[in-house]
Amino acid sequence: MTDTASQTLLGSLPTAFETGPAWLRSLRARAADAVRAQGLPTKRTEAWRFTPVRSVVEAERPRAEGDAPSLASRLPDGVTVRSLREVLASEPGLLEGRLDLAGVPEHFAALNTALFSDGLWIDVPARTVVDQPMEIVHATGLRGVGYPRVLVTAGEGAELTLIETYSGQVAGQLTNSVVEVDIAGNAKVTHVRVHEDAGLHVGRVDVRQAADSRYRSTVVTLGGALLRFDVRCLLEGKGAECQLDGAYFADRNDHVDHHTLVEHRAPHCRSDQTYRGIAAGQATAVFDGIVIVHRDAQKTEAHQENRNLLLSDSATVHTKPHLEIDADDVVCSHGATVGALDEDQLFYLRTRGVPEDLANAMLTYAFVESIIDRVAHEPTRARLQEALLARIPHADEIREVT
Repeated sequence: MTDTASQTLLGSLPTAFETGPAWLRSLRARAADAVRAQGLPTKRTEAWRFTPVRSVVEAERPRAEGDAPSLASRLPDGVTVRSLREVLASEPGLLEGRLDLAGVPEHFAALNTALFSDGLWIDVPARTVVDQPMEIVHATGLRGVGYPRVLVTAGEGAELTLIETYSGQVAGQLTNSVVEVDIAGNAKVTHVRVHEDAGLHVGRVDVRQAADSRYRSTVVTLGGALLRFDVRCLLEGKGAECQLDGAYFADRNDHVDHHTLVEHRAPHCRSDQTYRGIAAGQATAVFDGIVIVHRDAQKTEAHQENRNLLLSDSATVHTKPHLEIDADDVVCSHGATVGALDEDQLFYLRTRGVPEDLANAMLTYAFVESIIDRVAHEPTRARLQEALLARIPHADEIREVT
């Protein structure tokens, strides 16, 4: 398919894959077969029932070819960042078994596996501690569909903070992204992902964790015509831990959909999920979180919380945190709320002379800022706080008191 040709997403799949090593051709063929067999999601697809993508699937778009995303940071000794395209051309064996951490993907992730042309591989060797965050910016003004892909491998005892930002200003643009994170024993990865995309975005992160590894994710979504984001953590080694935090603000006709899946496959693992969101205007926000505890995963501790603030009668929130437990020695909890601003907190501010509209704005900001405040990197935290303030009335007054 050329850069200027327009096809539907399913129509863009080739009948055969003729370039690259045999294992990659096989992987692409399996992914393409999965897409053809499953189709792309419809309203009848359970996990997509609140996020209609028919217009995305059936529209014809050119493929937006581009280079690998830019890395806005200096590399410490030992850490390598390479183009997937270049590695596949020169040393393809290094990537065998590393581009399918979660097995054969489905739907849009399978489409990415079949069609991605380049991406980044970030490799942090064993016992290497990266002191400063590594920042990736995914930005394009091209109209069409792009397939960005990132692979992160963290060796035994390694430590890394990765900050990804997805931004785009083209209304008809579709970004279909896949990120894979492979974390060895005792390694720690902190992953901040920011969505400031005016177009259409479908994204997925797959994480595989070995014994005593740590993964911390903070996802900040500041609107989007249509955004669907999945993060999946496989706790495969004893003592692994993951923390999934999320904050989202949906206004006007935005549609934001966050899905999480944490699989406890080994004993003595822990997972915590805290997502908070605001829905205003005629926006729709969706949260669907699943924790699966397998039979051998005794001594599991898993907690989920999703809280939503509804600011208009025409906004909609769908929330569904749930547990699937096949072990008996566990501590698990889940909960969800959808409501308006707290009347007691409003009353407290009003009695201290704060005008009603400013009090409303202050509480709205504080509701999701508590998640943003967990971002340890101060410049990124400050940038996100400013981006959130830009969407809330009385920003100048709030700055004076925070």
